[in-house]
Amino acid sequence: MSINITFISDTHELHNLLTHELPGGDIIVHTGDFSNGEEDPNDMRPLKQFLAWFSGLPYAHKIFIAGNHDFSIQAESFGRDALIRDLLSQFNVVYLNGKSHTVLIKEQQIKFYGVPFVTNLQGWAFFVDDRMHEQTANEIQTCDVLLTHDVPYHSKSLMNRVLEIKPRIHAFGHMHEHAGVIVKEGITFINGAQLGFPVYDHIYKPIRVNIEQNQVQIVNNNEVKVWDEFPTQ
Repeated sequence: MSINITFISDTHELHNLLTHELPGGDIIVHTGDFSNGEEDPNDMRPLKQFLAWFSGLPYAHKIFIAGNHDFSIQAESFGRDALIRDLLSQFNVVYLNGKSHTVLIKEQQIKFYGVPFVTNLQGWAFFVDDRMHEQTANEIQTCDVLLTHDVPYHSKSLMNRVLEIKPRIHAFGHMHEHAGVIVKEGITFINGAQLGFPVYDHIYKPIRVNIEQNQVQIVNNNEVKVWDEFPTQ
């Protein structure tokens, strides 16, 4: 029996524009940048608005990570750990930040691992320097679906770890202009960025996949960009 997963990312507070594209299913995943990152880090409204929207989508399981714009959820930097935990507990969602989560569905198990770090944007949320980046990449656990915000082809350490653990899917976002899918080394790489770049002038389709008997099938490949090689710019 197949399991369907929908991937989105980089909605930047325009998530309400996507609701009609998200009719429901087994699992939905958001790989970061739900906010604009221009607001006061103490302003929790973008996070609360996103959680209210995301938790209300008609999917059995809802999983997300943060991105470099998402200061409001970077609790460890602002001493808000308890506040963030309490807020997340009010919504039917799973937030991953350097940890895993296993979904039990249709008599199957799918293990997700999520980490939000970015390496080339000092001063932004979840930035890590080169030393911490290599350590964080090496700590990524074996999983079926890996979620990062940054793209693997900008990071040798991340790409090496992905090729080592070989998840069925590696989903990310961040580079809006590179939205789409590429299959390499038996891994389906998915950039689920939703908004065009640089002026958010259009909205990409969510990327939908079916997983059945360890095979990953892109359901709406006629609506998404399929790359032959990783983008170089």
